[in-house]
Amino acid sequence: MIGEQIEYLDGAVRTATPPSAFTLFPADASDDVVYAVIGPEGRLIAGLGGIAPPPAIPTDFGDVTYDSSYRDEAMRAAAFTQPVLTPDGKVSVMVVVGQTLVAREALTRALWLRGFLSQAALALIAGLAIWIGVTRQLLPLLRLRNAVRARPAADLSPFDADAVQTEIRPLVEALNGHMGRLGEVLARQRRFLDSAAHQIRTPLAVMKTQVSFARRTADREERDDALTKIDTNLTALARLANQLLALASIVRDRVALRKHVIEFAGVARQCVADAAPRALDRGLNLSFEADADCWVTAREVLLREIVTNLIDNAIAYVGREATATISVRRNINRVTLTVSDDGVGALDEDPVRLMTRFTRGRAAAPGGSGLGLAIVAEIAEMLGGTATIGSPESGPGFCVHVTLPARPAPG
Repeated sequence: MIGEQIEYLDGAVRTATPPSAFTLFPADASDDVVYAVIGPEGRLIAGLGGIAPPPAIPTDFGDVTYDSSYRDEAMRAAAFTQPVLTPDGKVSVMVVVGQTLVAREALTRALWLRGFLSQAALALIAGLAIWIGVTRQLLPLLRLRNAVRARPAADLSPFDADAVQTEIRPLVEALNGHMGRLGEVLARQRRFLDSAAHQIRTPLAVMKTQVSFARRTADREERDDALTKIDTNLTALARLANQLLALASIVRDRVALRKHVIEFAGVARQCVADAAPRALDRGLNLSFEADADCWVTAREVLLREIVTNLIDNAIAYVGREATATISVRRNINRVTLTVSDDGVGALDEDPVRLMTRFTRGRAAAPGGSGLGLAIVAEIAEMLGGTATIGSPESGPGFCVHVTLPARPAPG
């Protein structure tokens, strides 16, 4: 609008600034609006001098906006080039209009503060919503935590899996499964300790009575007889202690069992060789038969425990002039250890009952603990196999089969 009023008059370029041009600016007393009309060679035609010019002069009818200053006060300015015809030709006149930045900066601060407050309010509301949501979602988990803390150590009953979120339910079910297995182990240990205490208490009481009798009697033969019985009971008690330790080792190894591929026949052959002197002393004949490549996955000490317990049972109960046969056979996918004898047998005992701890046959000789077959069954189960009681192929006697999964030879 200012440029349109520029004209050549009376030998000079002149302009009359229309008031309507300044009505376009906001009526804000905090800001100043200045302008300048600059003719050729930088001569001030109208307005105020001292306004910083644009970095590059726009071409005719061109305009540019830029940051400027007036009397050391920052402002935003616009420059426009207006061509003017003169008798000597065309000249270019530049119009510069600037406004200080007080209102602009105030508006910026207001917008920034308003945006900050709105964003802060949104963040606060979102944080509160998240806190409420997380608290509500974690409430079942917190109740589960409190239930775990408040539960007595001996209470292994399962937790309610339906009381937690679907995502947490598998964890609770896994925890319940673990507690169930732990309860079975603890129950087995309690039964074991109760039975072990009973089995140890009886020979100790008998030996205490025998010691008291030996101390009171003056007869040498009676004292020697009492000492012999004490020695017999101590031998039986030592065997019982060794078997209890073996059972405890089996329970412990159930937690972390490191296995190797072992040739079962070689282990059994060595056990038979070690037991041969004891068998000869009791008048028992031992024979051994084995197939080749009877490989199983186990620990050698556990395999030796199986074979030794079955041979010891035969030595203790079969009788003189009898024969016990130890064989190791391999089928396609299993290896079977069989220990059979031609003695009097188990006299129609329940095979399942004979495999339980501290259980002995009705015709068993005194001095045993009733743990040998139980140890065999425990080890077989731990190695993924089975232990069963059968009958010899011909005639009377007793027979135990231990079957384990077969493995290919290493290498």
